[in-house]
Amino acid sequence: MAEEALERSALRRELRSRLGQLGVSIQLLAEGMLGEEDEPIDWLATLPDGRALVGLLGLGPGDGALLARGLGQRAWVQARLPDWQQLAPGLVARTEVRPLLLLLASEFPRTIRIAAREADPEGIRMVRYLWRSGRRGPELALEAVDAPTRPAPPPEAPPRLASSFRSGLSEHDFEVLPGEGARRP
Repeated sequence: MAEEALERSALRRELRSRLGQLGVSIQLLAEGMLGEEDEPIDWLATLPDGRALVGLLGLGPGDGALLARGLGQRAWVQARLPDWQQLAPGLVARTEVRPLLLLLASEFPRTIRIAAREADPEGIRMVRYLWRSGRRGPELALEAVDAPTRPAPPPEAPPRLASSFRSGLSEHDFEVLPGEGARRP
Protein backbone atom coordinates (compact mmCIF):
# COMPACT_ATOMS: atom_id res chain seq x y z
CA MET A 1 0.00 0.00 0.00
CA ALA A 2 2.84 2.42 0.78
CA GLU A 3 4.41 1.63 -2.63
CA GLU A 4 1.09 2.42 -4.37
CA ALA A 5 0.82 5.72 -2.46
CA LEU A 6 4.40 6.61 -3.48
CA GLU A 7 3.71 5.66 -7.10
CA ARG A 8 0.47 7.70 -7.11
CA SER A 9 2.24 10.70 -5.58
CA ALA A 10 5.13 10.59 -8.07
CA LEU A 11 2.81 10.10 -11.05
CA ARG A 12 0.52 12.88 -9.81
CA ARG A 13 3.47 15.30 -9.64
CA GLU A 14 4.60 14.34 -13.15
CA LEU A 15 1.11 14.71 -14.57
CA ARG A 16 0.42 18.00 -12.76
CA SER A 17 3.21 19.67 -14.70
CA ARG A 18 1.67 18.46 -17.96
CA LEU A 19 -1.99 19.34 -17.38
CA GLY A 20 -1.43 22.49 -19.45
CA GLN A 21 -0.95 20.23 -22.49
CA LEU A 22 -4.71 19.69 -22.45
CA GLY A 23 -5.24 23.09 -24.05
CA VAL A 24 -6.88 24.84 -21.12
CA SER A 25 -5.24 26.70 -18.28
CA ILE A 26 -6.23 25.71 -14.78
CA GLN A 27 -5.64 27.25 -11.40
CA LEU A 28 -4.70 24.46 -9.04
CA LEU A 29 -6.40 24.80 -5.65
CA ALA A 30 -5.53 21.49 -3.96
CA GLU A 31 -3.68 18.30 -4.69
CA GLY A 32 -4.04 14.91 -3.02
CA MET A 33 -6.96 15.92 -0.82
CA LEU A 34 -9.41 13.49 0.74
CA GLY A 35 -12.94 13.60 -0.57
CA GLU A 36 -16.03 11.47 -0.14
CA GLU A 37 -15.43 8.42 2.09
CA ASP A 38 -11.78 9.45 2.51
CA GLU A 39 -11.02 8.61 -1.12
CA PRO A 40 -8.36 10.77 -2.80
CA ILE A 41 -9.12 13.63 -5.12
CA ASP A 42 -5.90 14.07 -7.04
CA TRP A 43 -6.52 17.65 -8.22
CA LEU A 44 -9.04 20.32 -7.42
CA ALA A 45 -8.78 23.34 -9.68
CA THR A 46 -10.75 26.09 -11.38
CA LEU A 47 -10.99 26.79 -15.09
CA PRO A 48 -10.75 30.30 -16.58
CA ASP A 49 -14.58 30.55 -16.68
CA GLY A 50 -14.79 29.82 -12.93
CA ARG A 51 -15.98 26.25 -13.29
CA ALA A 52 -14.44 23.88 -10.78
CA LEU A 53 -12.43 20.88 -11.98
CA VAL A 54 -12.16 17.58 -10.11
CA GLY A 55 -9.29 15.41 -11.35
CA LEU A 56 -8.83 11.73 -10.56
CA LEU A 57 -5.91 9.54 -11.46
CA GLY A 58 -6.26 5.84 -12.24
CA LEU A 59 -3.04 3.89 -11.84
CA GLY A 60 -3.99 1.35 -14.49
CA PRO A 61 -6.56 1.17 -17.23
CA GLY A 62 -9.64 3.26 -16.47
CA ASP A 63 -12.54 1.18 -15.33
CA GLY A 64 -16.08 1.60 -14.11
CA ALA A 65 -14.88 2.12 -10.55
CA LEU A 66 -12.83 5.18 -11.59
CA LEU A 67 -15.83 6.67 -13.38
CA ALA A 68 -18.18 5.94 -10.47
CA ARG A 69 -15.70 7.33 -7.94
CA GLY A 70 -15.28 10.43 -10.09
CA LEU A 71 -19.01 11.07 -10.29
CA GLY A 72 -19.27 10.70 -6.51
CA GLN A 73 -16.33 13.01 -5.83
CA ARG A 74 -17.65 15.60 -8.26
CA ALA A 75 -21.00 15.68 -6.41
CA TRP A 76 -19.15 15.89 -3.08
CA VAL A 77 -17.08 18.87 -4.28
CA GLN A 78 -20.08 20.67 -5.76
CA ALA A 79 -21.96 20.41 -2.46
CA ARG A 80 -19.02 21.99 -0.59
CA LEU A 81 -18.16 24.84 -2.97
CA PRO A 82 -20.49 27.39 -1.30
CA ASP A 83 -18.95 26.63 2.12
CA TRP A 84 -15.42 26.90 0.73
CA GLN A 85 -16.26 30.26 -0.79
CA GLN A 86 -17.35 31.51 2.64
CA LEU A 87 -14.06 30.32 4.12
CA ALA A 88 -12.01 31.75 1.25
CA PRO A 89 -13.85 34.75 -0.24
CA GLY A 90 -11.20 35.06 -2.95
CA LEU A 91 -12.09 31.62 -4.33
CA VAL A 92 -13.59 32.14 -7.74
CA ALA A 93 -15.59 29.01 -8.38
CA ARG A 94 -19.04 28.89 -9.91
CA THR A 95 -21.46 27.03 -7.67
CA GLU A 96 -24.39 26.98 -10.10
CA VAL A 97 -22.66 24.71 -12.61
CA ARG A 98 -21.44 21.17 -12.08
CA PRO A 99 -17.66 20.82 -11.84
CA LEU A 100 -15.82 19.32 -14.79
CA LEU A 101 -14.66 15.78 -14.07
CA LEU A 102 -11.20 14.98 -15.44
CA LEU A 103 -10.24 11.30 -15.42
CA LEU A 104 -6.66 10.25 -16.20
CA ALA A 105 -5.69 6.62 -16.80
CA SER A 106 -3.39 4.61 -19.02
CA GLU A 107 -6.35 3.42 -21.12
CA PHE A 108 -10.14 3.74 -21.29
CA PRO A 109 -12.13 0.79 -22.65
CA ARG A 110 -14.89 1.58 -25.13
CA THR A 111 -17.65 0.73 -22.64
CA ILE A 112 -16.30 3.27 -20.13
CA ARG A 113 -16.08 5.95 -22.81
CA ILE A 114 -19.70 5.26 -23.79
CA ALA A 115 -20.79 5.29 -20.12
CA ALA A 116 -19.07 8.65 -19.57
CA ARG A 117 -20.73 10.11 -22.66
CA GLU A 118 -24.13 8.90 -21.50
CA ALA A 119 -23.60 10.11 -17.92
CA ASP A 120 -22.57 13.65 -18.87
CA PRO A 121 -21.32 14.37 -22.41
CA GLU A 122 -20.22 17.93 -21.56
CA GLY A 123 -18.96 17.43 -18.03
CA ILE A 124 -16.56 14.48 -18.20
CA ARG A 125 -13.17 14.50 -19.92
CA MET A 126 -10.97 11.45 -20.18
CA VAL A 127 -7.24 11.72 -20.76
CA ARG A 128 -4.83 8.89 -21.39
CA TYR A 129 -1.30 9.14 -20.06
CA LEU A 130 1.49 7.21 -21.74
CA TRP A 131 5.23 7.10 -21.95
CA ARG A 132 6.83 8.07 -25.26
CA SER A 133 10.43 8.08 -26.36
CA GLY A 134 11.92 11.52 -26.13
CA ARG A 135 15.31 13.09 -26.72
CA ARG A 136 16.34 12.45 -23.13
CA GLY A 137 14.58 9.14 -22.67
CA PRO A 138 10.97 8.25 -21.90
CA GLU A 139 8.62 11.22 -21.55
CA LEU A 140 5.14 11.28 -20.10
CA ALA A 141 2.52 12.47 -22.59
CA LEU A 142 -1.21 13.13 -22.41
CA GLU A 143 -3.83 12.34 -25.04
CA ALA A 144 -7.48 13.35 -24.89
CA VAL A 145 -9.79 10.38 -25.29
CA ASP A 146 -12.99 10.97 -27.23
CA ALA A 147 -16.15 9.10 -26.44
CA PRO A 148 -17.44 7.00 -29.32
CA THR A 149 -20.06 8.85 -31.28
CA ARG A 150 -23.64 7.73 -31.21
CA PRO A 151 -24.70 5.80 -34.29
CA ALA A 152 -26.60 7.88 -36.79
CA PRO A 153 -30.34 7.25 -36.84
CA PRO A 154 -31.58 5.34 -39.89
CA PRO A 155 -32.67 7.58 -42.74
CA GLU A 156 -36.35 8.41 -42.72
CA ALA A 157 -38.54 7.30 -45.57
CA PRO A 158 -39.70 10.19 -47.73
CA PRO A 159 -43.13 11.42 -46.69
CA ARG A 160 -45.96 9.83 -48.60
CA LEU A 161 -47.86 12.27 -50.71
CA ALA A 162 -51.52 12.53 -49.84
CA SER A 163 -52.44 13.54 -53.35
CA SER A 164 -51.53 12.32 -56.79
CA PHE A 165 -52.75 15.54 -58.40
CA ARG A 166 -50.43 18.48 -59.06
CA SER A 167 -52.99 20.84 -57.61
CA GLY A 168 -52.70 19.21 -54.20
CA LEU A 169 -56.32 18.14 -54.29
CA SER A 170 -57.26 14.59 -53.47
CA GLU A 171 -59.87 12.26 -54.90
CA HIS A 172 -62.02 13.17 -51.92
CA ASP A 173 -62.01 16.81 -53.06
CA PHE A 174 -63.53 15.74 -56.39
CA GLU A 175 -65.96 13.37 -54.73
CA VAL A 176 -64.69 10.54 -56.83
CA LEU A 177 -64.81 7.15 -55.25
CA PRO A 178 -61.72 5.02 -55.49
CA GLY A 179 -61.84 2.93 -58.61
CA GLU A 180 -63.99 5.38 -60.57
CA GLY A 181 -62.05 7.14 -63.25
CA ALA A 182 -63.93 10.33 -64.01
CA ARG A 183 -67.32 11.94 -63.58
CA ARG A 184 -70.14 10.69 -65.66
CA PRO A 185 -71.82 13.18 -68.00
